[in-house]
Amino acid sequence: MGPLIIEILDRFGKLKERHRIQSFPCHIGRDYSNDIIIDDPYISPTHVSVKFNTTTDAFIAEDNNSKNGLFNLHPFKKQLSVAINDDCRIRIGHTDIRFRFVDHPVKETIEERNKPSKISMLLTSGFILPIVWILFGLALILNNYIESTSTVTFQTLLSEAFPVLIFLALWAMAWSVVSKIVTHRFYFSFHAIWACCLTFISIIIDNLASYFEFGFSLSNSTQIISFISGIIITSILLHGHLRYSTTFSNTKSKISAISASVIILGLVEFLSFLHAPEFTNTPEYSSIIKPANYIFVKQQSLNDFFNSTQQIKSAIDNEVNMAMQ
Repeated sequence: MGPLIIEILDRFGKLKERHRIQSFPCHIGRDYSNDIIIDDPYISPTHVSVKFNTTTDAFIAEDNNSKNGLFNLHPFKKQLSVAINDDCRIRIGHTDIRFRFVDHPVKETIEERNKPSKISMLLTSGFILPIVWILFGLALILNNYIESTSTVTFQTLLSEAFPVLIFLALWAMAWSVVSKIVTHRFYFSFHAIWACCLTFISIIIDNLASYFEFGFSLSNSTQIISFISGIIITSILLHGHLRYSTTFSNTKSKISAISASVIILGLVEFLSFLHAPEFTNTPEYSSIIKPANYIFVKQQSLNDFFNSTQQIKSAIDNEVNMAMQ
């Protein structure tokens, strides 16, 4: 007969107490004579006893004629006795009790977020933050200038970049508040630097994707590349925030970040698809003017182009005639 771990849980399922029991029977109740005393007015003085059955070589919880009874949780049913298995739970009064054997696996150790590595020192440095903030703002202004198709001024470019900076600051602040509540550390510098760097990477990938589509004449490749890279970058972004804002294990943080990214971006694409018009006379193309020598595939001649448009016109005319008949 080995020891048994008895855990007392609160009404939210959070652990309050943990007891290692090696001698049986073990009595649980409100009375001070019990081995485990629980302060719950709905529990009888000696409510339940945990015994070891030598015949079946198993633990069992028995009700001691309590006023409110003993309940098995899975399924929820009142019982006179409950066979104890690893990780099983019972309820007495308003208290849940969980039983675990000594060989029950424990969760992965939480990695310390404040390891004095060079990367962590840079990402959490309040001195680095304004430098990253200024460089990111200049990168936004430059990107807006390159993509602009009309005459712009510095004030116009600054007014376009300013809302993005404000949004990222609020985003970092929200994660910092969560960090303070859960880990008792603010981590604003990390969340702000992390968001700026990954947003900058996303901008670079989008621009490279437009050059790739232009150079190889691959229609809609920019949209596909942006969607895939968006899921990857958003997953990395959320994973970093979760690692510094929660006590999740590394594996749980990765799964949560990837799942949230797929759901969020998938929902955005689905809503965009639903609201997209079936036909539009507005051409979709990158606003960045690119040199012709960036084209790496053989181009279609003008005669081939106009022949293809005639074929499309004929197909549309046939569809219209059939619809009118």
